[in-house]
Amino acid sequence: MAAVKGDYYELLGVDRDADEEAIRKAFHALARDCHPDVSDSPEATQRFRELAEAYGVLSKPGPRLLYDRYGYRGRGNSGFDEELWEGRERAPRGENAHAEVQIRSYEAEEGTRRLVRFDAAAVCADCDGRGTTREPDPSCSVCGGTGRRRQVSHGEVGRMLRVEACPRCAGETCPRCGGPGAVPAQRQLKIRIPSGVRDGTQLRVGGEGSPAPNRGVPGDLLVDLHVSPAPRDSRLVQLLAFALFLVAVVALVLYLL
Repeated sequence: MAAVKGDYYELLGVDRDADEEAIRKAFHALARDCHPDVSDSPEATQRFRELAEAYGVLSKPGPRLLYDRYGYRGRGNSGFDEELWEGRERAPRGENAHAEVQIRSYEAEEGTRRLVRFDAAAVCADCDGRGTTREPDPSCSVCGGTGRRRQVSHGEVGRMLRVEACPRCAGETCPRCGGPGAVPAQRQLKIRIPSGVRDGTQLRVGGEGSPAPNRGVPGDLLVDLHVSPAPRDSRLVQLLAFALFLVAVVALVLYLL
């Protein structure tokens, strides 16, 4: 039977919506006093390991998302499924979304922002991403109140995690999404394009792709950049035209003098 661990947020003393900086500061503040090189307490090593484990999970978006969705079972009952955690890298992941953006050469040099429109799935509003018609039963003995049954199988290449709707309490498949918990949609997002990009550069926006079945890890948005060659740069043409205009004005003034 897997050992019961304390809730990672409680170990670090942070709220569940704490940002990465708050989590980092909390870890360093607590770990400073119980580091094995500093403290002689016999419990220091174990305490430090627990803090390091909590920080290792909550400081990374992917593992933190998995922990929030599958590993936490409420205050006072924060047991964590060891088999699920060991199989976390094989958890369901949503598909990546793709988009293309055309920018001018001076925008590539200086950096800019663009409103990007792309096709990607969105969480089904009818079932809130569950894929089923009912809310999970908190007292269900099959899924433990999560609405999802988790199974870990052992193969030649490692452990495989399979997550499916609980057959006892989840109800029927959602008629709108058909079970995946997501529906096709057109989305838009304002992105920042850093300075110094080149033609053919691909930007990755984490977590903005399609959601995964059964509330797994969402995919990413991949943006392919196309930079217009300098001769086609409209701003350069405008500057050149303005310079020629100034030359003409100066020449006219000198002629009149």
